[in-house]
Amino acid sequence: MNNNKSRRGAVEVFMTRDFLNSMISVLENYIAIDTTNKYSVYAKRLKNKILNHGRKFIYNDEEQVVIYFYEHEAALLIKLFSIYVNAIEETPENYFDRIGKTKNNN
Repeated sequence: MNNNKSRRGAVEVFMTRDFLNSMISVLENYIAIDTTNKYSVYAKRLKNKILNHGRKFIYNDEEQVVIYFYEHEAALLIKLFSIYVNAIEETPENYFDRIGKTKNNN
């Protein structure tokens, strides 16, 4: 990651053309559902950020895009994709039960 002060705390994400198109497609699906839903609003913000601030470049003869997300934006993107995948695909295994320790909030 670049140590540039303007990007401190940002997550650098590289995407090929196919990954970028898939990501924008998922965000578009959220936006199409209901423009007032909080997840649709998040999706629209992320889509606009990608389209306005992504930078194209060539690496090993392949077109790619780099975008810097702040940590909260990266967390939102992960949450949106988790919700999306959960809605369209049945999970084959219960990974939740494989997580280490349980914290008591007593």
